[in-house]
Amino acid sequence: MSTTVDQSTLPPVPRCSMLYSIKETYYGFRPNLPKFTEKDYPDLSDKLAIVTGMNTGIGYEVCKLLLAKNCTVIGVVRTQSRGDLAAENLIKETQVSKEKLQIIAGCDFAKFETVKQTGLSLQNKLEGKTINLIIHNAGLMTSHTDLSNEDGIEAMFATNVMGPQLLQHFLDPLFLKKDSSLKRIVWVSSLTHFSSPSNYGVNWDDPTYKDVSSRPSYSVLYGQSKAINIYQAKIWADLNHADKYGIISASCFPGILKTELTRDSSFVVKNIVRRLFWDSKYGAYSELYAALSPDLSKQGEYVVPFGEVHEPREDIKLGLSNGAGLKIWEYVEEQIKQYF
Repeated sequence: MSTTVDQSTLPPVPRCSMLYSIKETYYGFRPNLPKFTEKDYPDLSDKLAIVTGMNTGIGYEVCKLLLAKNCTVIGVVRTQSRGDLAAENLIKETQVSKEKLQIIAGCDFAKFETVKQTGLSLQNKLEGKTINLIIHNAGLMTSHTDLSNEDGIEAMFATNVMGPQLLQHFLDPLFLKKDSSLKRIVWVSSLTHFSSPSNYGVNWDDPTYKDVSSRPSYSVLYGQSKAINIYQAKIWADLNHADKYGIISASCFPGILKTELTRDSSFVVKNIVRRLFWDSKYGAYSELYAALSPDLSKQGEYVVPFGEVHEPREDIKLGLSNGAGLKIWEYVEEQIKQYF
């Protein structure tokens, strides 16, 4: 299977503004305060949400806010014990019944067979039920650029890009229905997409970086995965005619936050995080703006902290419509199709 993507048909890459990158970075550290919060959320008594990576950080806070509005939540996690502990704490904090929060464990997004089994479990559990919200929140950011999955694929690409796209395949038959007025998908991206490769955000010669010696800095690797999340939001909507079902698919940069994503960082970095970064709840406001706000109406919009719509880097914005996003989507499909 080829690791290279043909880029010969893509238009020349537009020049990207360094000033815009600086402006968006500054905004990430000092965003406007959230205007769309729990006081504005609708009652979600008859709604069902799937949230990945919900046992800590933003995912935990997203679940707490959803449960407080009576939403039924299915949390997808890797480790059963950590998922169960999170569920126990969330039920205590929100005073909801145990039936309102269910856990599906064993999903390691870098191990595609476990993603497939999770998808099949969700299909069995949700047969005949309406899914209203899918929040692809789980992710990996690591400074260890030599990490690969069992197939030799760079770990952040496998976890942040391929795993969610594969899981979505199993949810599509249940989700692509016009059965509710509220249907949203949120693909969690990052400000770090500005650090992705300069050619439409993708290393077209080998997006999976199987050649470990060719891997750049972790910010470029993470940035590529987050640029592709922006593409996924728009391309999924286009390919599946989401408007026909009343579905909105958006990407979201939650914020510069105190989360477990920095758990592998140095003491110096962790100290900076503690002093300058925002609490995880603010990231939940960003994701739930993408999931619930009536102001969001276009496919593939890029939501930033703490509930506003901005534009991604210029070449990635262009790639949403000129074929670059579709090319990387199709490349990922080719890599994961054996698990369908």
